[in-house]
Amino acid sequence: MIIRETVASIISVLHGEFLPSPTKEVWVQNEKRFRKQWNFPNAIGSLDGKHIRVKSPPSSGSLYYNYKGFFSIVLLAIANADFQFTAVDIGAYGSESDSGILWRSEIGKSLKNGNLGFPEAKPLIQNAPPVPHVLLADDAFPLRSDLMKPYKGNFLDKETRIFNYRLSRARMTVENSFGILAARWRILHSLIEADILLTKKLVLGCVLLHNFLTSKSDFNNITADRYENGVLIGGNWREECNLASVCRQGSNNRSLGAAAVRERFKEHFNSAEGSVSWQDAHVNE
Repeated sequence: MIIRETVASIISVLHGEFLPSPTKEVWVQNEKRFRKQWNFPNAIGSLDGKHIRVKSPPSSGSLYYNYKGFFSIVLLAIANADFQFTAVDIGAYGSESDSGILWRSEIGKSLKNGNLGFPEAKPLIQNAPPVPHVLLADDAFPLRSDLMKPYKGNFLDKETRIFNYRLSRARMTVENSFGILAARWRILHSLIEADILLTKKLVLGCVLLHNFLTSKSDFNNITADRYENGVLIGGNWREECNLASVCRQGSNNRSLGAAAVRERFKEHFNSAEGSVSWQDAHVNE
């Protein structure tokens, strides 16, 4: 009872200020930070999902049994450039990995329906054609005009590898957010011995406290990844983070519009205006 009341109080006090429904103004501020901190213009968030271990709910069969071989719910999240969560969806069945966690979530539904309030398309540089604002994701997610993922293949040309590197570099913000979250709240490292409803509230409470503390620059000796002259210096959260990622979300089908948007980013990152001095050193010739 004490745990339920405490978690309910945390959610009641912090939710409105530290995890409000994102507005266009929030996305605009996110873009400014991704452009400055991670050299990725028009990016407004990075997207990923992690499995949270739960005990098997009664009469649930294999609904919560995931591809890693344990029972779980999924924490799907969009993170900003400063390792804070902009939006989360908690509670998808662990077994849903291949059948579309994203599109069953409120984040995915809003993304598909254009209801996330993204800003209008704008040029990557002055006087260039407008390009949509995008979320950044890994290969588990589909390519869309508002959701960028890496190119696949083992024999990619240098320009394509540079795009993949630049996307991966910026997308690590969500990986860091999850890592710092789990390093700070140890309950996320192990099986949560609670019913599903309480488990969802516990996870939400951890997310809210994470955003609160991160907003105060309180990392409690937990370090995030950083780059020095393009060289990755890994944060100490990596030493023991064991949250499992979701796997592929549906098919690889993509629209011509999405492919064209990705090409525009690739061209920009390989242009005089969009390149950075150290990117060539991080792709193989």
